[in-house]
Amino acid sequence: MRKWITDQVAALGLALGDEVSTERLLVYAEDLCDIPQERLARAFSRARREYEYPKLPPVAFIRRMAGIGAQTDGRPGPEEAWGRMPKGARMEDESVVWCEEERIAYGACRSLLLDGDQIGARMAFKERYEKELAEARYQGRPVQWTLTPGYDIEHRLTTLAAAVEAKRMTLESALDFVPGERHNDFVRRLPAAQGKGLLTGRVEKSPILPGLPGVLAKMQMEGTVPEELKPTSKLRQKKPSPELSPTEWRERRERAKAQLEFIKRSRNG
Repeated sequence: MRKWITDQVAALGLALGDEVSTERLLVYAEDLCDIPQERLARAFSRARREYEYPKLPPVAFIRRMAGIGAQTDGRPGPEEAWGRMPKGARMEDESVVWCEEERIAYGACRSLLLDGDQIGARMAFKERYEKELAEARYQGRPVQWTLTPGYDIEHRLTTLAAAVEAKRMTLESALDFVPGERHNDFVRRLPAAQGKGLLTGRVEKSPILPGLPGVLAKMQMEGTVPEELKPTSKLRQKKPSPELSPTEWRERRERAKAQLEFIKRSRNG
């Protein structure tokens, strides 16, 4: 197995114009011998066709070509990346937060998508994306996320909230793409911890109970209960009702009528 690997590495170096020493061949053989030969064969074949630099690629690159030890630099794998791309009939409506390599690969397949060729578009996207990934990782470029906003505001708000939650955008950057009148709608899409304290304007009050109890509850919350309706220790004490004169009964009825009118006005706003 090791002899076969050294032959493959030497052939790859020859194809790239890089003379590989015996010591390097042995190192590559040691670091790749745990991978099945069939998968390594595909990896070397892809590297000869896709690797563009005039020197032998690092061991990590060949392992990734064989599907081993995917690099965790924040960039999604080819299948995940393809799944995130706009593909509908109205692609311009959809917003997407993508890394630079996804953006370039999408440009290579967009015309096929417009023609309705989903299979061809997927193949073109993956081929270009894997090429861009290899170059970015070889150069050690950090992942860079950007938003391409679509016309559908609802989809944009959801996409931005997901990007903030996944730490692909900062909250401050996302808010730059949120229309002012939709600020609260966006905040409500965020996880509770990230959206805490960001709602603006009046806070909605709890529903008011129906009828007279609801009116009184609202008046108590707003501090508008008149003095004559506020409970006192004297009113809470049970006392026998005194006998009233006709004049006193008339005055009490008038006072109750005035209180009722006050409650009706309060209910109407």
